[in-house]
Order: sequence, then C-alpha cells, then structure tokens
Amino acid sequence: MPLGLSDNLFQRIVSALTLLPVVLGLIYLGGWWFFALLGLGGTLMVREWCILTNASRGYPFYLALIIALLPAVAITADVRPFDTSVLSVSLIMAGIVLLVVSPSKLAASTSDSPRTVNGIVGGIYVTLAITSMAWLRLQDTDGRLVIWLFFAVWAMDVGGYFAGKGIGGPKLAPTISPKKTWAGLIGGVLLSGLVSWVFALLLNIGSPLSLPVAGAALAIVAQLGDLYESAVKRALNTKDSGALIPGHGGILDRVDGLVFAAPVMVFAFAILKMSGGAG
Repeated sequence: MPLGLSDNLFQRIVSALTLLPVVLGLIYLGGWWFFALLGLGGTLMVREWCILTNASRGYPFYLALIIALLPAVAITADVRPFDTSVLSVSLIMAGIVLLVVSPSKLAASTSDSPRTVNGIVGGIYVTLAITSMAWLRLQDTDGRLVIWLFFAVWAMDVGGYFAGKGIGGPKLAPTISPKKTWAGLIGGVLLSGLVSWVFALLLNIGSPLSLPVAGAALAIVAQLGDLYESAVKRALNTKDSGALIPGHGGILDRVDGLVFAAPVMVFAFAILKMSGGAG
C-alpha cells in the first residue's frame, strides 16, 4: 500500500481528495447549484436510512424524502416564512422528535405503521442537516460559513481517527461505539479548534480568539451526532449505513456529525444575528 498506509486509510484519503473539489465548488456557487448538492446528498441519506429501517418501499420513502428536502427547497427559493425565528423553532421541534423516538425504538418491521414512523423519523433526521446548511449558505456571498462548518466537522473526524488509533486509552462510549476513545475526542476537538483558527486568519470569519472556541464546540456536537448514528446502527444490528464511499461506508456514516453540528450552528448564528453581533 502506498506510503505504508492501511487499505482503509488509503481509501479514505482517495475518497476525500476526489469529492472535496466538487463539494467546495458547489458550496461556493451557492443557489440552486448548492441545492443540487444538498438534494443529491439528502436523497442518498434518506435512501440509506429507509433501507436500514425497512422503509425504502412505497410511501414511507417518499414521505421521508418530502420531509427531508421540502424546507431546503423553500429556503433556496427564498420563501419568506422561513425567517430566523421560524427556522429555529422548527429545528428545535425536529430535535425533540429525534429525542422522543430513540434509536432503540426504530423497528425494521414489515408492517405499515412502524415503516411509516421510521420514514418520518428519517426525514426529520436528514432535514436537520439539509435545511440548516441551505439557510447558512444564504448568510454570506461566498459560502465561507458552510465551508468552515464542513472543515470543522472533518477536522473532528480526522483528529479523532488519528488520536484514537495512535493513543488509544479509555473508551468514550463502549456500548455504542467501542472504537471511539476519549483521546480521539480530545484530538478531534483540538484539531477542529486549530483549523478554525486558520479560517479566522485567512477568511476573516469571526476572530482568532472566538472561532477556535466555536470550532471546538462544534466538534463536540459533531461527535454526539456520530454517536447518535452509531446508536441507530447498533439498534438495527448493522455496521455501516451503506457502501457508497470507499473507506467510509455510506453517506450517513460520512455526514453524521454534520446532522447535529449544522442546526447548532444555525442557532448560534441566529442568536448573533438577532442581537446584531453577526457580520
């Protein structure tokens, strides 16, 4: 294997280098170009979720798809009811639903009622990320906020991977995700803070003092999102959500941190915006 890398790590690097220019380019273009990225990603996320929960056939899948993508369509089309307060309340309600319907309650049943519930929960889960990122992209002209969000979460993944494997130590949540360690969490938080500091210096987002703190906080939230998806997969007795991205598994495995981090960033930015502190 090149440079002595493991097969899995080599696949991860190749996948990242292949997808990164496309993702960053569509974020920068914004508008319907960015929605195309969100729409494709959201559709794949819904599909994986519904396959996992046996809701991929018939109306549960289409219901999940509508719930996942319709708010992002409205935001991209600049429908006025989706202002800061409405969006914040909607995301809070969506988060409450996810808390009420815990991963252990997701049943891979063949009967219509559980399949419909699974589809609804899946649509809510996906729309947390899709809707939040669609709104965040409208807050600046060149997508710097969304790009920073992506890099802060990716830094959590990268730092967690290398610190976890290199240091090891006590497990973070052994009953949910046995491979995750406290060292991995700390490594991811530190790298996310460092990446955020670089963004503050180079792209004039926030300040070199505040943005690393925000990046570290987002990293912790992203780790919670990772653990939530791990709990869902464990409840459904599966290892990966799919096999779409070599080295990563499915798209849900790749973006689980964004699902939680994106709405939290919306809340924070909305508070700053309403108080006159966002710029």
